[in-house]
Amino acid sequence: MTTGEKLKKLRVKSNKTLKEQGELLGVSLNTVYRWEHNLATPRKSTLKKIADCYQSAPERLYVENDGEDSFGSDSFIEFTEGEEEKQLAAMFRKLSTGNKYRVLGYVEYLYLEETVQKHGIRQAARTNP
Repeated sequence: MTTGEKLKKLRVKSNKTLKEQGELLGVSLNTVYRWEHNLATPRKSTLKKIADCYQSAPERLYVENDGEDSFGSDSFIEFTEGEEEKQLAAMFRKLSTGNKYRVLGYVEYLYLEETVQKHGIRQAARTNP
């Protein structure tokens, strides 16, 4: 069961709407929807809040590939990083061709900007973007 499925199960079991759950956690109903549909992953601190609301251990909300229900704290970071790529790929596949090119252009821009910053390379003066 994914983290999103677990979150939805807890919310439904407690008879809360997406909006109510969002208000309880200080996020929008769209954010809760995205979590439940595995389009985004709640931050570790938010997972702790959710677990507190449902009197559960935060580790029980993390996804595991081997079917067990708990993760060590170090594994959560690995899960988040791997899941982010999966989430991006899933959303990217749903985009129109035109928007895919826009995303690729933006990612290339960010990559080049970060590379310049990391290596201390001075960029040529830019004209209007």
